[in-house]
Amino acid sequence: MLRALVVTIVAALTWIWSSGPEPTPLRPDTSRAALATLGQEYGDLQLWASAILVTTDTLPADGSESARAMAHQLAQLISPLEEDFAQMTTALSTAQLELVLPLWERMAFAHAGFAMLADQIAELGGDPALQPAELHELAEQLSVVLDVAAELQRMVLEQLTATPDTPIRIS
Repeated sequence: MLRALVVTIVAALTWIWSSGPEPTPLRPDTSRAALATLGQEYGDLQLWASAILVTTDTLPADGSESARAMAHQLAQLISPLEEDFAQMTTALSTAQLELVLPLWERMAFAHAGFAMLADQIAELGGDPALQPAELHELAEQLSVVLDVAAELQRMVLEQLTATPDTPIRIS
């Protein structure tokens, strides 16, 4: 009799627990997609920086109006990087962030460089005496920072997609 009562109680509790609300699913892993988007932004911006380098080489010294227009456009193109980096960071789980923390810190420094360059480029965009050589110099600096950031992005993506070594061996 006691055994039947225990089985009935266990069955009732199991039914109650199984009919409760569904557990909240884990958030989907969007880190790789966010990293890929960030890498695409780096690539697109690198194309712009390269085009500005070529164009400023061919502009006459009095081509300040064209240089100002390019500086203004370039500053606008750099500005979304801050939001994209923030989205990539929030897409990383705590475990992922711990795994790539040294690389993430370097990326954060690169993004601080982007912010500084964006400010300088925006300031040049409002300068009526802007010389194309000044924009050329900042575009070169931007290109270098983009190369570093793109390499770091690739390294982070590789670390996140690498299969971890396990001590379990299947024979």
